[in-house]
Amino acid sequence: MGNVMFDLYGTLIDIYTDESPDLFWESVAEATNKYKRYDYLELKKDYLRLCKELEKEKEEIEILDVFEQLFNVSREISCEIALMFRKISTRYIKKYRGVDKLLTKLKKKSYKIYLLSNAQNAFTIPEMEELDLIKHFDGIAISSNYGVKKPNKDFYLRAMNDFGLDAKNTWMIGNDYECDIKPAKELGLRTIFIQSNLTFSHFDKIDMKKFSYRKIINRFRI
Repeated sequence: MGNVMFDLYGTLIDIYTDESPDLFWESVAEATNKYKRYDYLELKKDYLRLCKELEKEKEEIEILDVFEQLFNVSREISCEIALMFRKISTRYIKKYRGVDKLLTKLKKKSYKIYLLSNAQNAFTIPEMEELDLIKHFDGIAISSNYGVKKPNKDFYLRAMNDFGLDAKNTWMIGNDYECDIKPAKELGLRTIFIQSNLTFSHFDKIDMKKFSYRKIINRFRI
């Protein structure tokens, strides 16, 4: 029937994370002191410095590189630290109501389902597993694996090439107009713009104000 690429956070998943409080950095420092003892303010400073340094090398960094250098640990340990870091920062995470119903319906109607997300693989895959979402997808493209991120159209093109997608038979559904919708339209994809609670800027022209299984299905006429 066709292909559908989804954004993840703010489109399928409702999430709130906060890395700003001192308490967060105190908790991370305490949880990682077996690898390296850090005053929490120095930990925050070094973390942000490393992120900025790596951002000079490529558009989207790999967060595991940061933790490896920060604590001088192996890749395996950096994965464990990444999970801990994300868990401490997360206040809540859940699927929007109707997400599973929509993805199941699309699959039954022979649509192929893909993910195109500005995210860190070390965070996102475990969260998708926790929410039992991975089973729905025929392909997953996460920006940290590509070194680029939306709205860079190179991310779209590389992912579509990897998945074997052509624009005329592909939809893009997302909650960020500048990152998800505008570049997709410029590439010739059909789009659905959801102005969710995680949409930072508001626009007059939207397809729906929140995730709606029925409204999306109606757009596909199935």
